[in-house]
Amino acid sequence: MRGYYILSYDIVDQKRWRKVFRIAGDFGDPLQYSVFICFLSEKDKAILTEKLKNVISKDEDRVVLIKIRATEGIEDLIESFGKPFEIQEKRYFIC
Repeated sequence: MRGYYILSYDIVDQKRWRKVFRIAGDFGDPLQYSVFICFLSEKDKAILTEKLKNVISKDEDRVVLIKIRATEGIEDLIESFGKPFEIQEKRYFIC
């Protein structure tokens, strides 16, 4: 069963930050520079967690993954100010 998660991170080193940003983008959609919304299965979550653990410094960086228990659509759970919040539909192309 898949669920929504908020992924947020504070990465000290710019090179590691870029790697974490790319990994996060593979699994979710950006809300802010270091905040993503992800729709993950348990397997996806395990893969994401392992990839992030292999990149970050456990002494300098912090990653937070928060599960959202939603009874309604994700759009109903998020209140946004300024530029409207939109979930971007990912399209994958297999070559």
